[in-house]
Amino acid sequence: MQSQLQRLSLVFLGCLFLGLTVPALIPSAQAQRVFRTQWTEIYYEDPATLREMESRLRFSQAEHFFQRYFYTPDPVQAALAPELSAKIDGLMVRVCMILNKWPKKPRSLRIFLLKDGKQVRQRQLVFAPAQHAGPAWFGYGRLEAFYDPRTHTIFLSLDDLHAGILAHELAHFVLCESYVVPPPALLQEEWARYVESSLN
Repeated sequence: MQSQLQRLSLVFLGCLFLGLTVPALIPSAQAQRVFRTQWTEIYYEDPATLREMESRLRFSQAEHFFQRYFYTPDPVQAALAPELSAKIDGLMVRVCMILNKWPKKPRSLRIFLLKDGKQVRQRQLVFAPAQHAGPAWFGYGRLEAFYDPRTHTIFLSLDDLHAGILAHELAHFVLCESYVVPPPALLQEEWARYVESSLN
């Protein structure tokens, strides 16, 4: 009986800890602004971060023209970052073409645009602790980006962002969504690295 009470108290404390930390680590949709593209919902703090994201993603004119041809962004969003929708969705199409795989369901991918690699690492400690290498204290180290398949979310460091990093994480999303049973993590990582190296 006493051991059951101890187990219940541990479960209660664990739930309390998660209840206090997880909402703080995932900004709510209401608290943040959302920039929508055909494939994604990008959560951001202010328009300057969107413009910075746009400037860090570079594509050829041919890719840009192809994407603009079949997609016209919302005028209000286009005023914030005129080329961002075309770049994000164009990059998704490019990743799908490299992998020769397409998501089976039209599921929207969430991207949380964070300030730096330290904030990304903090999210990883909560959502994917098994991927964390090194001492397990809160906020240890930096990480450019990671994909959480359970929530269909990419956590992305704006300081470290370039097209290859985003393509790498998009590859994880495409691989997870194009198979009934997603490939093992190590195989996914090999494919994601291949996509990143094949981008240019």
